[in-house]
Amino acid sequence: MTNSLSSKIRRARRESKMSQKELGDALGISDKAISSYEQARATPPLQTLQKIAKLTHKPINYFTSSEESDLEFSIASLLSNIERDLKEVKKLLTPK
Repeated sequence: MTNSLSSKIRRARRESKMSQKELGDALGISDKAISSYEQARATPPLQTLQKIAKLTHKPINYFTSSEESDLEFSIASLLSNIERDLKEVKKLLTPK
């Protein structure tokens, strides 16, 4: 499961359009720690994994389940990205 977890962390980060540094900064850890998680050299504590799930807009079971429905998680990820993009557009269109 470690390799599966590492690839899920990497995929979730990339789908959220975050660099390792950006994710690390948001978590209060180094980009080297994120790299270690993504290369299966280390396993994040559950609390960190929960924060990663929240920051990447993934359900925690995306990371913890041994089986996943790629289509289900891809759709959820797309919807999350659309929601985030709409918020950005709204900010741009709101008069200052």
